Amino acid sequence: MKRKSAHSLAFASLLFIVSSGIWPILSTQSQIPNAQSSQSISSYGTIGESSLVGKGVNYLSLYHMYSGDHTTDSILRRDFSRFRQDGITVISLSLYWYRLEGHERGSYDGIHADRSPYGNRFLDDVKRVINIAHEYDIKVLVTIHTLWGSSDSPWCTPDYVIDPVTGENIGLAIVRSEEMKRAFINMFNHTVRYLAGTPGIWAWAILNEPWYWPYKLPAPYDDINQKENFVDLIQKLSRIVRTVDGRPLTIRFSNTHTWVSGGVAKIKNIFVNDWRWDQRIFDALDFVSFTAYIPEYPELESTWRSMTTTNVVGSIQRNKKVWITEFGFNSDNDDTQVSYYRKMMDFFKTLPVDGVAAWFWRSDAAPSGWSENPGKMGKGANICASGEGEPRPAYFEML
Repeated sequence: MKRKSAHSLAFASLLFIVSSGIWPILSTQSQIPNAQSSQSISSYGTIGESSLVGKGVNYLSLYHMYSGDHTTDSILRRDFSRFRQDGITVISLSLYWYRLEGHERGSYDGIHADRSPYGNRFLDDVKRVINIAHEYDIKVLVTIHTLWGSSDSPWCTPDYVIDPVTGENIGLAIVRSEEMKRAFINMFNHTVRYLAGTPGIWAWAILNEPWYWPYKLPAPYDDINQKENFVDLIQKLSRIVRTVDGRPLTIRFSNTHTWVSGGVAKIKNIFVNDWRWDQRIFDALDFVSFTAYIPEYPELESTWRSMTTTNVVGSIQRNKKVWITEFGFNSDNDDTQVSYYRKMMDFFKTLPVDGVAAWFWRSDAAPSGWSENPGKMGKGANICASGEGEPRPAYFEML
């Protein structure tokens, strides 16, 4: 067995309904916004009149365990007290598949040597975190933090999940194999039922950054329609949440993708390219969320802003409010990190989004002798500076 290393209510209570500003809702005709359009957002609202009232953080823990042994009650109370004082109203908890189910399909009760705890023992700790957050009137977005690719998903995907196309242990197996899709749905159903009714849950993020590549698979797998399999999956997950728990649901979509080819930095609107404004997806959600990181390549920044505006406004055209549920910057240098936060926050305030959540805050230290996962306190994308829960400057820039 291989060793996995960790990597970094009712609807009336929906947080973003408290927005003090009401943005115009455009016609929901089938017109698709042009991803390359430089059209000003002033068509959709007055620049500078932000409806951004929600502030949040993605709240991470040592090896994504949320274990009472390490992410203790005292640490949670210390952090949540600060958040409440500072106006942080939402935290997102990342639930990875390898924490929700064992290596054997349908295994929820045991402890594996390489992933303790998992299953119900893990979910009991998640409940503990939600309950303490609720004491401080902090709402929780429960995120099923799926990863998909060959490089990022094997560490957090149970061993039995195998993609029939590549033979790899990757998340994309769930839209390439009906059996693996059923396995994911079963795990999700178990998770929702176990947490259903827990006070303090604001909403469910049923998928994280879903994408698929290539768009068409090679023979003999070319009859697999990954987009349609994703739509079917999204509809089934949506029905589970609405039937079992009844609180709002969203998907944390990828906003854009950047890469370098031939020495030239490029960008594409992955939200538009993958999902094509499919109304079935919008119908399955209560609000839309985006992961939105400003490019490190200055020459792409203007296009990124235009694409991000397109995605936000296009969602609002379809009567869905929008959150930026992940943004941030990975740097050990406080000045560099805060400069990117300043640019992003200034931009987000011009958009008709209801809130933002930074990636990430983590303040529990690894015990002596443990290897540390990416995101050490005061390092990388973490906006917590130390195990004492002191923030880095980017935290204050977000506020």
